[in-house]
Amino acid sequence: MPSPFTEEHDGYLNRYLTTGHAAIIGKGREVRGRRKDGSVFPLHLSVGEMLIDGERKFTGVLHDLTARVAIEDQLRASEERWRAVIDSAIDGIIVIDETGGIESFNPAASRMFCYEEHELVGRNVNVLMPSPYHDEHDSYLSHYRSTGEAKIIGIGRDVTGRRKDGTTFPLHLSVGETVTQGQRRFTGILHDLTVRVALEAQLREQTALATLGEMAAMIAHEVKNPLAGIRGAVQVIGGRLPEGNTDAPILKEIVARIDSLDAMMKDLLQFARPPKPQRMPIEIVPLVQATVDLLKRDQAAAGVAIEVTGSAPLVRADAEMLRMVIQNLLLNAVQATHGRGRIRVAVDATEKSCRISITDDGPGIPTDIRDKIFMPFFTTKKRGTGLGLPTSKRFVDAHGGRMTIECPPSGGTTVILDLPIG
Repeated sequence: MPSPFTEEHDGYLNRYLTTGHAAIIGKGREVRGRRKDGSVFPLHLSVGEMLIDGERKFTGVLHDLTARVAIEDQLRASEERWRAVIDSAIDGIIVIDETGGIESFNPAASRMFCYEEHELVGRNVNVLMPSPYHDEHDSYLSHYRSTGEAKIIGIGRDVTGRRKDGTTFPLHLSVGETVTQGQRRFTGILHDLTVRVALEAQLREQTALATLGEMAAMIAHEVKNPLAGIRGAVQVIGGRLPEGNTDAPILKEIVARIDSLDAMMKDLLQFARPPKPQRMPIEIVPLVQATVDLLKRDQAAAGVAIEVTGSAPLVRADAEMLRMVIQNLLLNAVQATHGRGRIRVAVDATEKSCRISITDDGPGIPTDIRDKIFMPFFTTKKRGTGLGLPTSKRFVDAHGGRMTIECPPSGGTTVILDLPIG
């Protein structure tokens, strides 16, 4: 026996002979043996007691466990390596049994679906699927077990996942099949496509905007000059009419309509031209306040209370572009409040960005059109061009900034501009 058992054994025997209390006799347990050369090895020891010619004797039956322990160590090491690989993978990995029950759920999958592993082990994997896949998954597994016909096993495809909070997101799923000890298992490797899908949508939008911009610039250029000529001709005709002529109001209305068309052409050109900011250090709060003061001169904004608060360091930006953005957002806020509400402009800054928040107390933007408000030519106004917000967003994007819109359940709309400092 190796230490400390070699020193303790005689005492154990004496105690048993004195008290009759045995910890191992009649039982089996794993111990360690010591060879002649001093090396130790694992054993399973069973001890029996008997009387032979009146003498008490003990019989030990020993089974060498070296091979078994080596195999167990290899299995543990293999499992630890497998677990280390699974746990460190950046893609989600889920193992399910042949009925769809989840057996393993790695940390990447936990981050992806916002579940902890213990919340899902034993549950059906369809909890991670939105309808109609949630309802179809069990029948698909049953069909595969009975026919062997696979629709996704061994093949990768894009699917939709469902997080714990019910939100969905795009995934690429690859499924493999293994059979261990007669039990069939399926391993799903999942890659989150959220960023890729967003980039693809952005590229499609940029391509569409570029094409749209070229078309808008051509139309505006072809229409703008003839409009100016028509306006001049109508004014000449109006000047030749005798005083009190009943046609004068009609000519005045024609000029007003031409001016509206001219303003639309200006919006088209402004949207079509690729923005190239002329950056210089500007003070945000004075620029915002000057834009507010100018807006207050408009009769449509006479009944609106506009409050500007906060401060920010100098920002390198194109002052004229930002003025146009802020003016457009303020005009939208005035129209949302029907000229009788309150608008709050808050300026704040962090180490890297300046934030301008414009909040109105209007009814907010309906949920069914929020995804469309940055689409060119989409408008809910009777005479709007639908280019105000898209143009403003393009100007902000050209500065390396970001424009977002929030509509809380309590009502109102907040437009947030985040501009880089420096």
